[in-house]
Amino acid sequence: MDAGIPRSGRVVNRREEVRNIVARALAQTGDGQPFADGDSLVVSGRLASLDVVDILAALEAAFGFEIEADDFDPIHFDSVESIVELLASAVRS
Repeated sequence: MDAGIPRSGRVVNRREEVRNIVARALAQTGDGQPFADGDSLVVSGRLASLDVVDILAALEAAFGFEIEADDFDPIHFDSVESIVELLASAVRS
């Protein structure tokens, strides 16, 4: 536990923050359609590579981590699920 918040609670908050960041990125492209955590965002064309860079910057600011340029792969940003997995591995490293 961290500050009285169970580990699972942090994951829910992390997921919600990722969803908010993705929703803002989609809204900036004019895409107001709903999305599920497993929906494809990049491969489907809903988000372009520049949108992914904006999402990465927002994630780095929100969660205090950095991804090296050599480790950057847009496929890791294809869904909320994949972003949450990326965050979990980045925070553990």
